[in-house]
Amino acid sequence: MYEDISSASENEATLSKKPIYEDISSASDEELMCTLVDRVDSDLRNKPGPSRLSKIVSDNKIEELSVRRPGKDDYLDTYIETITKFPVRTRKCKQNLTRNEQDALKSLKDDDSIIIKEADKGGAIIIMDTDFYKEKVLEQLNDEEYYKQITNNPDKATKKRLKKLIKDYNQCLTEKEIAYLCDFDPKESNFYGLPKVHKSAQIQNTVRDQNNIYVETFRPADLKLRPIIAGPESLTQRLSHFIDLVIKHLCPSIPSYIKDDMEFLNHIPAIVPEETLLTSFDVTSLYTNIPHDLGLTAVKYWIEEKRDEIDSRFETNFILEATKIVLEENTFYFDGNKYRQIKGTAMGTKVASTYANLVMGYLEQQISTPK
Repeated sequence: MYEDISSASENEATLSKKPIYEDISSASDEELMCTLVDRVDSDLRNKPGPSRLSKIVSDNKIEELSVRRPGKDDYLDTYIETITKFPVRTRKCKQNLTRNEQDALKSLKDDDSIIIKEADKGGAIIIMDTDFYKEKVLEQLNDEEYYKQITNNPDKATKKRLKKLIKDYNQCLTEKEIAYLCDFDPKESNFYGLPKVHKSAQIQNTVRDQNNIYVETFRPADLKLRPIIAGPESLTQRLSHFIDLVIKHLCPSIPSYIKDDMEFLNHIPAIVPEETLLTSFDVTSLYTNIPHDLGLTAVKYWIEEKRDEIDSRFETNFILEATKIVLEENTFYFDGNKYRQIKGTAMGTKVASTYANLVMGYLEQQISTPK
């Protein structure tokens, strides 16, 4: 990326008089591009002045990010004209798979009798019979505590809720934020499951018995799937993303919150007694087991406790109402049928991780606070 390219007056240094194309007639396209960019960029960066232009150089393409009129700065005009006219030929990517490998992949892709998924943990590739996979998914979707099959399309009602939210709290939002939340073409969400092979006793026994890079077992009855609702362009995904940006600053206030692996390592003492026992706790299906009332109570608790961490223009009720819409309007398709998740939050919506962290932090506070 090339950015912060400065401008200068006519009295200041000018571009090198050395021709751009000199001594590079025999170079490859990639070498020509690098030589051109390095030479012009070096000249430009030696000039003082405010930032005027930002460019991205990638895949042998150059994209001008700023909008400007020619004639105001000869220096920049020369740069842009040279880059624009520079000949770049598109090369066809060389295939790194053999013909047999390509045919095998296509055959697997076109085989409707099997489905291929990545394991939930460990990165293994799992090949399942399609009917077995659907059977496992429906075991979850038919659980009426968490999901409900619906026959009507709720999108119109969801849009109405979104518009009402924006209207009621438009004083909290800028015009750009309102446009981001409203002006887009939504698409349907879809459900899929990642096989939890690490929690299947039948699969683990098979791995030990066969002791091979490839193992085979027949329809393990104890196999569970991690439910994922893929909706990167769903009706509520932008609202979910927006609320996540607003409330994620609350998470560091949770005493037990660990951001990532590096922070975890920083929390470990340099020296620990030999008899120290490292333990961990896991909540079974955390995301899907958070009742909406509990989740909203937790979010409200942390907002009120750490109000200074939230932008003051966002009212508490706006955040809670928006979160409620994300939770309640979680609909998706599987195998041609439409469902609504009625308990918990979806793994796949942007705010889910922050939401779950705030809930666990709230529960820890309730347990540790003397009554």
